[in-house]
Formats: sequence, C-alpha cells, structure tokens
Amino acid sequence: MRKIFILSLVIVFTVTTGFVDMMSDCVSDGATFYSLADALKNPTEVKKLDISMSKLKTVSGDIGKLTNLECLDLSFNTFSTLPPELALLKNLKYLNIAGTRFMAKVPEVVFTIPSLQILDIQDHPEWKQAIFDDAVAKLPEVRVIVLGEE
Repeated sequence: MRKIFILSLVIVFTVTTGFVDMMSDCVSDGATFYSLADALKNPTEVKKLDISMSKLKTVSGDIGKLTNLECLDLSFNTFSTLPPELALLKNLKYLNIAGTRFMAKVPEVVFTIPSLQILDIQDHPEWKQAIFDDAVAKLPEVRVIVLGEE
C-alpha cells in the first residue's frame, strides 16, 4: 500500500508541476554515475552523470576532467552559476539545469558547449519570458525544454 501511495505522489507531482525527467532522452551507453567524486575516479570512462537534487551550492571545476561526458543532470540544486570548465566538455549533448532556482539566468558558459543538443531549463517560474527566449535564440540548433514541455 505504501508503494502505491508513493507512486501516486510521484505521478501527481509530475502532472501538476509539468516536470518531466528528461534524462531518459539522453541516449548514451555505459553506467550512470551519481556523484562527481565517483566519476572522477575514472574520468575518461564517464558518459552520464546525474547529480540532481544533491543540495549542491557549487559545481566543481573538476567536472571539466570528464572529457567524454555526454549527459549531465544538475537539476534542482542550489548553485547560482556554473564553472567555466563546462566549456571543456566537448562531447556534452544533454544538460539539465531545471529547477536551479538560485540562477538568475542561463549561465553564459552553456552557450559555449559545442556539442549540446538538449538543454532543459524548465521549472524556473522566477524567470521572465525574455530569459527563456534569449536561451532559445542563442541556441538555434539545440532543443531547449522550457515550461514543462515534453
């Protein structure tokens, strides 16, 4: 009964907030790492890193050592910016910064990631529409997910 209740809460949360887990859109082989410390043990092996909801106040510049990283989920953390080393991630295709409420806008380093294909910036009700429009305009070749769209 408890499992059904928890599942119901997850479904209600997803439907009412419009939040959709887009990490499933990130197609990459290999294991998903759930901590940067673990990922840094074999940095060239890491393709997926999910450190969402980790209460992070900063993202370490060491993330730039993950040279083969393709999928990065940083959603629902409390940092206000991203390190410039993110630009070193030449294979990064998917970046999720949804719900990072301490960001005033999409950090400029995001616009320098050469292989980016999907950027998830949903769940930022504090942002004005111009911020979303600016991200879409600066990334014309990237699928930018805003406002709970699938």
